[in-house]
Amino acid sequence: MLKAPWPAAECKHFVDTFFYGPGAFLVDEVTFADPDDGVLQARVDTTRHMHYTAEQRGDEKLHPRHVNGGDLLTITGNLGCLHAYFFHGCRWDEGWVGFGAKIYRADFKNLARLGPPLICRSVEMQKKRLTDRLIVRFDFELKQGDKLIYASEQSAIFTKDFVIPA
Repeated sequence: MLKAPWPAAECKHFVDTFFYGPGAFLVDEVTFADPDDGVLQARVDTTRHMHYTAEQRGDEKLHPRHVNGGDLLTITGNLGCLHAYFFHGCRWDEGWVGFGAKIYRADFKNLARLGPPLICRSVEMQKKRLTDRLIVRFDFELKQGDKLIYASEQSAIFTKDFVIPA
């Protein structure tokens, strides 16, 4: 269950109606939310099950267990969805979905070790809202303690009643 500054029933509704199953939502807690400035801070438990991370194998001296880059990218998508839903009213059960649009910069700075939580910060740098579309450019930072693990600029498009063109 997502812990957040919003009512528990609304957090449950977010997860229950999300366009992916619960296993694809990796954020455990939203610790700070400022819709006026478009800022979220969240925590991710690195001991939880993560799809790519769980599939690591081989000699740990050569390939130390860590949060996989694919799972880090999933976390940024989760953060973007939290912005869309709670800051901009994009409700999944009303036909809204989201898609990553562009990664402008992605810096993998350090391995995220299993154990200590990831502290994630996402900031809306630009946004454009239309009736049935929201486009947001985000700045993401994922840290473990004082170590920067991942930093990026990415954009996403959230759209209502999306239909795949023929």
